Amino acid sequence: MHSYSFNPVSKNVAPGDVYFLVAASIRADMDTVWNNAIRAVNVKKYFTTDSLNDLDTLGEVLWVWGDETALIEVDEVEQYRRISFHWNAPFVDYAVRTEFTFEESNGRVNVKIKESGWLFDVYGIKSSYANCSGWTEYLCALRVFTEFGISFFNNSK
Repeated sequence: MHSYSFNPVSKNVAPGDVYFLVAASIRADMDTVWNNAIRAVNVKKYFTTDSLNDLDTLGEVLWVWGDETALIEVDEVEQYRRISFHWNAPFVDYAVRTEFTFEESNGRVNVKIKESGWLFDVYGIKSSYANCSGWTEYLCALRVFTEFGISFFNNSK
C-alpha cells in the first residue's frame, strides 16, 4: 500500500455564504450510478489516480491525483439519496461543505453537487471557481464512465 502525505481537514468549516451547484443526468439505474460515484475502486477509474475508502463510509476518505491529495471527512450518508462531507478548499485556510444528491427519474439518475462555505473575497472566489471546475469535470467523467464504460485511468490498485 502506498503512503500518502496530506493535510488534516480544517476545523474552520464553511465560514462564508458563497456556493455553487453543478448537475448531470446519467442514463443508468440508481445502483450503478451510486456505486460508480462512491466506490473507491470505481472513482479511481475515471477521476482520481488513487482513492482510499468509499464515500458512503462515515469518516475519512482520501482522494489522490498524482502528487496531490485531498482528505475528505464524510459527515452524512443516506443511501441512494445523499452524501455530505467537508474538505479543505484550495487557496484558503478553511474547509467547505459538499453535498451530492441523487434522484432517479425516467431511466436516468440526476446527480447534483452543491458546494458551499467560501468567503466572498478574492481567494474565496478563486477557490470556488477551481472547485466548480473540478466537480464539473467529475460529473462529466462519471457520466462517460457510467454510460459508455470509458475509463481514463488504468489503476489496478
